Amino acid sequence: MKQFQSFGSTENAMLPNKHRRQAATDMYAEPENFLEIEVINPKTHRLSTSGGSEMFTDYEIVCRTNLPSFGTTSVIRTRRRYSDFEFFKKCLVKEIALASHPPVTVPSLPGKIILSNRFSDEVIEERRKGLSKWLQSVAGHPLLQSGSHVLVRFIEEPKFMG
Repeated sequence: MKQFQSFGSTENAMLPNKHRRQAATDMYAEPENFLEIEVINPKTHRLSTSGGSEMFTDYEIVCRTNLPSFGTTSVIRTRRRYSDFEFFKKCLVKEIALASHPPVTVPSLPGKIILSNRFSDEVIEERRKGLSKWLQSVAGHPLLQSGSHVLVRFIEEPKFMG
């Protein structure tokens, strides 16, 4: 006599491999390809110049990835000013225009701060959040992750030259 098996116990065995339930260790394992990026730790600097002093804020970019287009380091850290983000966007748009893949729309950067309180903690934090969201959007695009040399240089190089 055939033994009764509930549908739930046979369901997984009947499914093709790609549709079977994953074990907990597989669910929480590092994905095959990933890129996580965030903008953190803003720092405001004061430089003394012959005409007085200049202030600027830079932001730390932390990227965790195992994508082959990036170097062998799994965690990359670099610092960038807002003007570096502007230059990166300009270079990225130019690279996309020259590429053979379908066009990619690069979102707008968070607005430039012209107010006198641009170095207040609240304003700097708002800009950091905006830059982080913007960079995640750009770096999260599949065509840019796998094919943008400008993106890789912006994240990996200590001084971004385009």
